[in-house]
Amino acid sequence: MTVLVTGASGLLGRAIVEGLAERDEVRATVRRPEAAEDLRALGAKVAVRDATEADDLIEILSRVHTLVHLIGGVNQPDADEVMRANHGSTLAAVAAAKEAGVDRIVLLSAPGADPEASHPFLRAKGLAEEAVVHSGLEHAVLRCAHAYGVGGLWFTATVVAAEAGFVVGDGDQRLAPLIADDVAAAVAAIDDRGDPVTGLWHLEGPDVLTADGFAQLLGEGAPSHHLAPEDAAPRLSELLGVPITRSTLELFARGTSPPEPGADVMEVFSLVRTSLEDGLRLTADRAARTR
Repeated sequence: MTVLVTGASGLLGRAIVEGLAERDEVRATVRRPEAAEDLRALGAKVAVRDATEADDLIEILSRVHTLVHLIGGVNQPDADEVMRANHGSTLAAVAAAKEAGVDRIVLLSAPGADPEASHPFLRAKGLAEEAVVHSGLEHAVLRCAHAYGVGGLWFTATVVAAEAGFVVGDGDQRLAPLIADDVAAAVAAIDDRGDPVTGLWHLEGPDVLTADGFAQLLGEGAPSHHLAPEDAAPRLSELLGVPITRSTLELFARGTSPPEPGADVMEVFSLVRTSLEDGLRLTADRAARTR
């Protein structure tokens, strides 16, 4: 089957493309030309385009069975951009998929997504979920806990903060991180399923701990202090060399909500979760090879 992955240049996009390319024809979209070559090396056919309007997608959705929609993210300049990137792009993806005759759409969402949520990202994701659920297409909405791996924003920010001796938030927030490979395995299993797919599923790692506990596990010892999002934003922006918004860190400081009613996708497809210890070791090995 043919799969299209939108917004494939990030941590999850690369992992999902790699996992799908082992069994399917994979197409992908990215915004930056320099992001395309790594995906092409994995075997994907890559189109460089914004892909936030239906017209950007229709021509490359011909004969596509599954659309995996990843465009979005929390670290946008303002609340309007958060809504456009996450909800607006999903509306465009759904419209294009319906016109092109796509059978199935997979949306990566977040725990706590709700059209009435106070946080703009969770509100945008809640509205995006509604658009997919009411699309009339086969669909899988995956509310995914924080994924980690080389290059992911949440993981990079968390590691850099730990190295600097602080944690964003009070440190007691719940985390259930999972390696990006496990997210890719879940998406591949959904794509492979022969029966119709419809539902809201959750996905998180096997080890649950606090943000303070995670900082200690990263090998930096106990954090010396905690920073509120408004104080951490300029500090992390300086340390990372890219703007990190207060809203982004407010989301990080919330942690991961416990799973809500709905199926655990790893259990449904009998997938084995990677332990946090093994996943961090694998991530460190990969980071060492990229230096």
